[in-house]
Amino acid sequence: FGIGLENGEFALNLLKEAKSIYAINTVFATRMKEELLPIQDVCSKLASEFDEHKKFSVEYLGIDTSFNPSLDKSGSIAAAIENLEEVRGDFGQCGSLSAAAAITTSLQSIPGIVKTGYCGLMLPVLEDRRLAELGMKSNDGSSSSSNLSMQKLLYISSVCGVGIDTVPIPGNVLEDDLSSLMLDVAALAGRWAKPLSCRVFPVPGSRAGDKTTFDSPYMCNSCVFEVE
Repeated sequence: FGIGLENGEFALNLLKEAKSIYAINTVFATRMKEELLPIQDVCSKLASEFDEHKKFSVEYLGIDTSFNPSLDKSGSIAAAIENLEEVRGDFGQCGSLSAAAAITTSLQSIPGIVKTGYCGLMLPVLEDRRLAELGMKSNDGSSSSSNLSMQKLLYISSVCGVGIDTVPIPGNVLEDDLSSLMLDVAALAGRWAKPLSCRVFPVPGSRAGDKTTFDSPYMCNSCVFEVE
């Protein structure tokens, strides 16, 4: 078994403490190790207790140290990253790629922690309130360098995870356009030998720029993204 984390608020605290990309590795190596070691000790002990009783074999595989957002007020990973001084404005603008790369490298290098899974940066649009908000701004018909597009999400995923994740798209999306998007994701995954997903939500009757109306405790609403 392995352990996954929902740690958006913790990510916010860490990145506020780091302030700069250059301090991320030091802050993460200390603070994340402090938080994760007790969890690891409990899991290792549990696995060994099963082995002692010989009922069945249980193997502890480790912790996926990934940053995963929550829908809590302070749970956005994108908003947390905006606290770094090198990120110029909204998430997705200059500095965001470097921040994502530094965070991912640090998450994969926490000393003393057995790791499993992605160990990266999760950026699901409909599960991160700040990303959803940026999606709204980006698809309201205005033209801005801060626009959050499908391609911008894809290029950031080149240095982290998890690809195109929970992105609403038009219900009448052309099969060829969707196929090309999947090819882009597959090309990036293949080139860098890393797992990436293409989890899009076609919204029936919608066009790019329309607001979504999902009614789920596990998702927030944004605007329908253009497949470009």
